Amino acid sequence: MLDRLPQPLQKPIGLTLGWSFFVFSLLAVPLSVVTLMRWFQLSWWMALIGVFVASLIPYAGRFAYFGLAVIGAYYWIEAGFSFPEAVGRFID
Repeated sequence: MLDRLPQPLQKPIGLTLGWSFFVFSLLAVPLSVVTLMRWFQLSWWMALIGVFVASLIPYAGRFAYFGLAVIGAYYWIEAGFSFPEAVGRFID
């Protein structure tokens, strides 16, 4: 796909995409935990167990894991990159 771009742009765009996927994969678990904490008012350790259990489901779990991470990223960005504010009010 990057072969269609001009030669000087292939490497910078490829590196940018690669690093973006890497950073998103590192933040996928905390962002999924934020989503579960916000939706179900769970404590952080219960949400972490929920993310782990959801990731064990072969296909649906992978899509749910990705979806929860994208929604958690939205909450996190909306809260000004603050995890405590992204979670909102919850009972610990």
